[in-house]
Amino acid sequence: MNSFYSLRATLVLTGSLLVSFAAWSADELPEKYKFAQALFPTIEITDIRPAPVEGLLEMMVGADIFYLSEDGKFLLQGELYDIVSKKNLSEVAKESARQPYFDRFGDDRSIVFPAEDPIAEVLVFTDIDCGYCRKLHQDIQGYNDNGISIRYVFFPRSGPATESWRKAQDVWCAEDRRDALTKAKNNQDFSTNKPCDASIVAEHYKVVQDLGLTGTPALLTSSGRLIVGYRSPDELLQILQGDT
Repeated sequence: MNSFYSLRATLVLTGSLLVSFAAWSADELPEKYKFAQALFPTIEITDIRPAPVEGLLEMMVGADIFYLSEDGKFLLQGELYDIVSKKNLSEVAKESARQPYFDRFGDDRSIVFPAEDPIAEVLVFTDIDCGYCRKLHQDIQGYNDNGISIRYVFFPRSGPATESWRKAQDVWCAEDRRDALTKAKNNQDFSTNKPCDASIVAEHYKVVQDLGLTGTPALLTSSGRLIVGYRSPDELLQILQGDT
């Protein structure tokens, strides 16, 4: 939030969704996960715990945060701020929820452009046809020179059964995935070994949905920080150094 002193920020909670449903007590919540899951049928409820505000519980749904009243009657979606420290507590919780996704795709489940002397690694959700994704890839040597390894996973924004999805599958099925990805982003031909098992694209896309991503490129740091949009190699290095 750019202006903490805006009218919205003077509130401790800013809610955009308020829903009433059947009550349960705080100690019954673990047994009531399936009931709560009905509100989010496609995303896993990963944790429910006391919120920083008395009377509220913090519920992690995928990598998003919701707040429940302790009597189970109300569900609130919004940003929770500590006015004294001017800290967005919801974002802190979201970073904690996103962090496990960073380690989900190893070298055999992503396309890695490693730095020779790495000081940091960033998970990049990329669309082959996205202009700023292509600009980021054009700067890949700059990121590597700054000690930043780039680990790509696919986010075809047009969704399954589209041309961008097919391109992602073709890259994954190439013998040299790094070379194929570079050529695909430059509209150059490359050889692919289809048919092959390209189900990884769907796995990547499921994480996109869990994280609630809508734009590309989207960058996830090892701390769970989400950076949406292109950043130059020097800008990204400065951000990552601020995270340490």
